[in-house]
Amino acid sequence: MDPQGEVSAVHPSRAERLRSAPTGVLPYYLVVEATAVVLPFAVRSAAPAPREWLYLAILLGSAVVQTELSAKAERMQRFLAGNPHVSVSSVWFFAAALSTPPALASVLTVLIYGHLWLRMASVPGARLYRLTCSVATYVVTIFAARGVADLFGTGPGAPGVAATVAAGLTFFLVNTLLVMVGFKLHEPDRPLLSLAGSVSENVLDAATLCLGAVAAVLLTARPWLVPLLVLPIVLLRRGELGRRLELRAGRDHKTGLLTMAEWRTRAEAELSRAARAGGDCGILMLDLDHFKRVNDTHGHLAGDDVLRAVAGAVRGEVRIYDSVGRFGGEEFVVLLPGIGRVHSVAVAERIRDAVAELTVVAADGTRIAGLSVSIGVAVHPDAGRGVDEVLGAADKAVYAAKNAGRDRVCVSH
Repeated sequence: MDPQGEVSAVHPSRAERLRSAPTGVLPYYLVVEATAVVLPFAVRSAAPAPREWLYLAILLGSAVVQTELSAKAERMQRFLAGNPHVSVSSVWFFAAALSTPPALASVLTVLIYGHLWLRMASVPGARLYRLTCSVATYVVTIFAARGVADLFGTGPGAPGVAATVAAGLTFFLVNTLLVMVGFKLHEPDRPLLSLAGSVSENVLDAATLCLGAVAAVLLTARPWLVPLLVLPIVLLRRGELGRRLELRAGRDHKTGLLTMAEWRTRAEAELSRAARAGGDCGILMLDLDHFKRVNDTHGHLAGDDVLRAVAGAVRGEVRIYDSVGRFGGEEFVVLLPGIGRVHSVAVAERIRDAVAELTVVAADGTRIAGLSVSIGVAVHPDAGRGVDEVLGAADKAVYAAKNAGRDRVCVSH
């Protein structure tokens, strides 16, 4: 995974960004980068053999060609990403970790990212310090993976199956953990698991490691066949971009929640399924109390930060297969398949408590607290059988909550 995924529309200086970063971010960056600098000197290894320099040249050339062929897709991927995204360059990093000394593999990492920076520096939100952190993260990952592979015994030939599998698992886990910790420090209120990436992203990450293992075998057997992997990797990147664009079409750009159209499609499917099976399906409607006051006091950009924080709080209190959407403005909707009235109210109360505990730090450092939501609960089939009926009942319950003093949950009758 690549920690360069997050993009900001604001462009303060690096010093300003680091000064305003949450506590722990700068020390973490420095520790990871210092570790990456020290490891090549602290871990002794034999001088690279001529064949290993050849491996380096082949991997570097293949990586440069792959970057050039997928430059447009890569730029768009980085522009769209709101999380650390999968870097297909890990194919070359993992191949180098298995077939060359880790110090040489680290040199390859620096060279590949240097070329990538030349091609991606113009992308909005591209940051040199993020690239430096990416390089350091991969260097630490490479040393960890090679250390595990060496425990199984590696020689001049292709690594064994056990060594390759163990090194691949280590590469995946160490890289994922380092990226997750960094982003958790940046966004303390964000659920940790949301930083691990989706199932499809982790499958893509595993696929790049499989290709890296293939590249390592080819290097030791038929090195001139390694460039044949370039085209499949380019297609892999473009396929991932297409998937992300498809997902983005159904997502609200401010909060990352489902658009109302996408949410309605899912709600109609779930209510139809519940009608056939004779089960319940809860729907919550949430209205952020006094949101206009936030915009008037702190500005609309701070208001957007609050909306994102509330969206994250809602997602953190529901199941992974529940659907959360943005109804419009400061209103949100939640679909709870298979849940009746009692449990729907319990979920609503958890969301209300989570929002009340939020302290949102805006881009200018302003801390916004004291937030609350009014929540209406309606359950299919008691409140109706169609989406509009159940949603309308939940909407009336929201108005009842607001009329009763706000910051409460009301249930439709």
